[in-house]
Amino acid sequence: MKIYHQLLIVFSLYAATTSAQVVPSDTVAKGQTSTGSTVSTQDISSETAKELIPAIKFGDEIKVRLGGFFRAEYYVDNREIVGASDGLFGFFPADHVYDSNGDDLKEVVRQNFSTQATRFTATLDGPKLGKATSKAYVEFDFSGGNTVNVRLRQAWAKFGWQKGELLLGKAWNPFSDVPFPYVAGLHIGIPFRQFNRGDQIRYTFKPTDRLNLVVAGVYQTEHKSILEESSNSDIRQNPTPEFHLQLRYASPVVSAGILGEFKSLRPATKIANEDGSVYKTDEKVNSYALSYYLQVIKGKFGLKTGGLYGSNLSEYFQQGGYAVKSIDEKTGRRTYSTSKVTSYWLNLSYGKTWAPSLFVGYSKNLGFNDNILAGGDFFGRWQNVDHIFRVSPSLKFSHKQWTIQAEVDYDLAGYGSIDYADHGKVKDTHNVSAVRGLFATTFFF
Repeated sequence: MKIYHQLLIVFSLYAATTSAQVVPSDTVAKGQTSTGSTVSTQDISSETAKELIPAIKFGDEIKVRLGGFFRAEYYVDNREIVGASDGLFGFFPADHVYDSNGDDLKEVVRQNFSTQATRFTATLDGPKLGKATSKAYVEFDFSGGNTVNVRLRQAWAKFGWQKGELLLGKAWNPFSDVPFPYVAGLHIGIPFRQFNRGDQIRYTFKPTDRLNLVVAGVYQTEHKSILEESSNSDIRQNPTPEFHLQLRYASPVVSAGILGEFKSLRPATKIANEDGSVYKTDEKVNSYALSYYLQVIKGKFGLKTGGLYGSNLSEYFQQGGYAVKSIDEKTGRRTYSTSKVTSYWLNLSYGKTWAPSLFVGYSKNLGFNDNILAGGDFFGRWQNVDHIFRVSPSLKFSHKQWTIQAEVDYDLAGYGSIDYADHGKVKDTHNVSAVRGLFATTFFF
C-alpha cells in the first residue's frame, strides 16, 4: 500500500515542478483495453471525455500519464443476492430460505451507496530496447471488499515490434479480454461473460494490421480455481500454466475473435484416508474451454455479443467446477470429474450523449462428464443452480468527463436438486427472481 502512496506523491510533486515537461495528449491511444488490444473497449469508459492530466516527461525517453476515474453508485435489491465485493457485483438472486412460519428469510431489501470502485492508473512509455518499443502499466482500485483496501488490478510491461507484441505481468486473462458490454453495473455481464485477471506471458503475432494470433501462458493469481483443503489453496503446485490460443480480427467497424484455453490442475499433493494415514497424490484435473465474441460499432449503433462452452471455469465466475467421483479405500486417493457450462450474452446500444442500452444473458449448467459421489466434495461455484437469466435496460448520459447512468437488472436463477446418478445434473428446479435498481455517476481524469 505504501508504494502506491509514494508513487502518487512522486508523480504529483514532479508534475508541479518547473522541470516537468508536458507532452501531447495523443501519446496514449484511447478506446483500447488496458492491455493495449484494439479489439475491445475498457470496462468503464467515456467516449466523450477529454483527458485532463497531461503526460509528464521523465528524461528523454520516459513519459508517464496518470489517469483513472471517480465513481459513486447507489443500488437497491428487492432480495438478497449472490455477488461479490460487498454486493457491488450482483450476479443473481439467492435461493429461498424459509423460517418456521414459512416466510422467506432472503426476501429482504438491501441497499448501499459506495465509492469503492474509484480507480487510479499510470501508463509509462519507456525507452526502446533494440528495435522494440517498451511500455508499462499499473492500475489499482479499492473494490476488493471489506478485507481489502488498495488492490493491485494490473501491472504489466509490454514490448512491441512491427509484427509482434510481448506482454509480461498481471493483466486481463486472454480468455476474458473480450469486449465489455455497455452496462452500468460493475458486474459487466458476470456470470454470462467470463471475468478474470492473472499474471501471464502473452505474445501477439500480427501478420496483418487487422489479424492477430495470440499465444499465452497464464498463472492464476487474483482469481483462482478452488483446491483441496490440504493444499492450502496453493495454486503453485499446478504442473503447468494455463495455455491460451486465440485468433482475433479487428477493423474500424467489426471486431471478432475465437478463443481457446486448456488447463491442468493438481488439487492436492497429499491426501489422508479414514485411518489418518497420509499419502502423496499427483492426481490432475484437465479441462478446456472455447469462446467467441463479436463487436460491431457503426456510428451511434453498437452491438456486442459473446458466448462460451467449457468445463471447470469457476475462476472465470462461471457455473460449475469439479467434484470427487471416486475414493480409494486404502489410500484415500481421490479422482475427479469436471462439470460443463455454456453461456451467451447480447448487448445493444444506440447514441452518444444519451445512450440507451439493453443487455441479455443466459447461462446453463450441463452437469459433469461422469457420475460423481453423492454428497462428495465439490470445488467450484453454484452446483445446485441449473440456469441463470438476466435482462438489463440502462440509460447513460455523457458530458465531457462525466457520465451518469441508470439501470434495472432483472435476474432469474433456477435452483434444484443434484442428481448424482445422472452426471450431477440439476433436476426439479424452481425459479427465483430479483430486481436491482442502480444509479451511478463517474468522473474520468
